[in-house]
Parts: sequence; structure tokens; C-alpha cells
Amino acid sequence: MSKSVSKVDCTLRTFLLLVTVLFLITWAVAAHAATPDADALLKHSDTYRNGWPAYTLRVKITNFESGKSDEESLYEVSQKGTDKTYVEFLSPRDKGRHLLMLGDDMWIYLPDTSRPVRITPLERLSGDASNGDIARTNYAVDYSATYVRDEKVGTENCYVLNLTAKRKGATYQRILYWVRVEDARPVRAEFYLTSGKHIKSATFDEYAFFGGKMLLRRLTLYDEIRRDSNSVLEYSNSAPRDLPDKLFYQGRSDRF
Repeated sequence: MSKSVSKVDCTLRTFLLLVTVLFLITWAVAAHAATPDADALLKHSDTYRNGWPAYTLRVKITNFESGKSDEESLYEVSQKGTDKTYVEFLSPRDKGRHLLMLGDDMWIYLPDTSRPVRITPLERLSGDASNGDIARTNYAVDYSATYVRDEKVGTENCYVLNLTAKRKGATYQRILYWVRVEDARPVRAEFYLTSGKHIKSATFDEYAFFGGKMLLRRLTLYDEIRRDSNSVLEYSNSAPRDLPDKLFYQGRSDRF
């Protein structure tokens, strides 16, 4: 009798162990499946800022101090692939200036100098907009993404992603990035330095169709150090272009 009971107990224990193991495996698989693919989301979010492999657009930057308009600047941006960007300054006071990005290197061309001046993506372009905010818009190239949490921003259900720089040419060391659950459209961002200091925030305010693609139309950058300062970036005339490689040649002598 005792042997029979022992055998039953052993069988029961084995059964319960198998049930527990299966439950843990099912839970782990379900948990993994429920976690969004952060890198895929980041790559898709980039399509709202970069509509084609090669394109041009115009960017108007309006700077505000204490809620009052301070100055405006206008630029034409030509981008080819993820590593070539050429920016022409169109405002009369900036006539003759050009910015060139090739991979992790960036230069500004000034009309009163014979050679281009090397600059960094983090340096200020206009107001709260840095060079990289205009010239480096493919986050999936510069950052590795991890999923942090789900969070609601206003009426939008969002995934919060933590972006960590993987290239030396990345504008920021880290970005906390909110994208919509339904389509990965960017909603807001926080930008951090290597020291961990939160220096800037952004809201992606408006989108519109350009050439049949839904693209970013309006972005606001907020200075987290000078709280009374912000810049509004308005994008227009975005369209695919067949851009020649010579446009991005660093040694061009006809910049001016």
C-alpha cells in the first residue's frame, strides 16, 4: 500500500512540475511577444522625417524668447542616404553660408574664409536648434533603442524608447523618445548630454502629406536650461530629388 501511495505521490509531483515548467515557458514567451521591437519602431519612426532615399526640403526656424518672436532663419536641406547632408542658408544675413555633413564629419562654409570650418552636431545652428537637429535625422543609424514602458501623452497611447548613442557623430548621448503605439509616429523627445544633463525637449506638433507621404510638418524645441527659450521648426517643400554626389564633395570650390 505504501509503495502504491509513494508511486502516486511521485507521479503527482512530476505532473505538477511539468505544469509549472510549461506555465513559466508560456509566460516567458507571452511576455517576450508583448514587448515591442524597439529598434524596428525607431526605424519606422524615422520615415516620418526622411521620406525618400534622396530628397530636399525647406526648414524655417523661428526663435522665441519669453514668448516673443526673436528671429527667423530659412534653410534648404538636401539629404542623400543616411550619411550625406548639405544645408544652404537662405536668409539674407546668412547669405553664402553652407553646412556639409559626411558620415560623422561636419563642416560649415563661410563666405569670408578660404577653408571650411569643422563643427560638431551639438553646436547651435539657430536658437535652440543645433546643427544635428537639421542634418542628422536618421535616429536608427545613430542610436540603439530599448523599450522602457507604455505611457499616454495627451490622448496618444505611446511607447517610450530609450535611445543610446552608438556613433561618435550622434548629436546627443541619450534620447528618451515617445512614439505612437499605432504607427510609431514621433510625439515627443528629451535630449541628454554624456553627463546625463537634460538640455532640451521636443514636441512633434504637426504632420502633413508631402509627395504622398505623411511627414513631419512642425517641431518645437524647448531649452531646459533657459526655460524661457524655444524654437519652432516648420518643414515645407519636401520632395524626392536625384541629388548628384558632387553636391556633397567636401573639396568643392564653388560653394559661394
